[in-house]
Amino acid sequence: MLKRYPQNPILVPSSKHKYYSKKVYNPTIILDNDTYHMFFRGVGNDWISRILQATSIDGVNFKVIEHPAIYPEHTWEAKGCEDPRITYINNRYWLSYTAFDGITARSALASSTNLVTWQKHSLIFPHLSHPRREQLPSEWHKSAAIFPEKCNGKYTLFFGDNHIWSAISDDLINWQTNPTPVINPRKAFFDSAYIEMGPTPIKTNKGWLILYHGIDKFSQDRTYRLGAALVSLDNPSKVIWRCSKPILEPREDYESSGLVDILPGGFEALSKISTDYIDELAKKHQLPRTVFCCGAIKMGETIKIYYGACDTRICLATVDLATIFAS
Repeated sequence: MLKRYPQNPILVPSSKHKYYSKKVYNPTIILDNDTYHMFFRGVGNDWISRILQATSIDGVNFKVIEHPAIYPEHTWEAKGCEDPRITYINNRYWLSYTAFDGITARSALASSTNLVTWQKHSLIFPHLSHPRREQLPSEWHKSAAIFPEKCNGKYTLFFGDNHIWSAISDDLINWQTNPTPVINPRKAFFDSAYIEMGPTPIKTNKGWLILYHGIDKFSQDRTYRLGAALVSLDNPSKVIWRCSKPILEPREDYESSGLVDILPGGFEALSKISTDYIDELAKKHQLPRTVFCCGAIKMGETIKIYYGACDTRICLATVDLATIFAS
């Protein structure tokens, strides 16, 4: 359904750069003064995730800034800063990311006035405990994406994996969660086993466009696909439409073979696996295939989607809104 950029991938790991020598993936994107600012997850030789920044004039050719923008500084993020989402509100950039302490993943927040110097605001939900957390600890909370404007006088964010929940705030720092999910997995669909929040919600004349990820099974050869939904402009907890088919699924070789994070043994196992062995597993359909989107920009009636391909490289695809809504 999406039109892939012919020269994909647009960013790949580089052995010359210690912070992203192994993996680049799951970018968020924002356009500021005709410059694209991409913040992406990079993994280097130490197998620690950091969030790096890259800039571009054309949205395709990116120059990576050498020093990470967000990196582990506290115990609650000691093993990695992952998968950012960025929003611009009240003359300030708000960047949410997943903070991993080695055991539990939690959503964290940082902000900046200039996209250079970042102030961390710690965990978004310091004491979260939701009841419907199948196969995950109750305090586990990932993939927070803040709406770019208030809804009904409140700031809103969607977050979560397994289900997508909502939270509201008066100040963007202190958040009150709703224990009832907004979006759930659906039986007999591409997202029947698991869903996870995607990029910052996009405002359209039909409602807020929510992009998310879904998988149909928990087996080792699972496939991550990209789905879409619309929620009400005034009441984001109200779903008014949801796609019946994925809008993007792995198809190309660069989306089907790579250093996928959910391999048994995690990063420790990945660090010992050769590229040839990875390719062999992929050909035997013994690896998850993933497209994972944290960043999207609306330009007229077109959505530019920046996504991670097989947790190893960054790609670009475009789609018009009419095509999405027909899915």
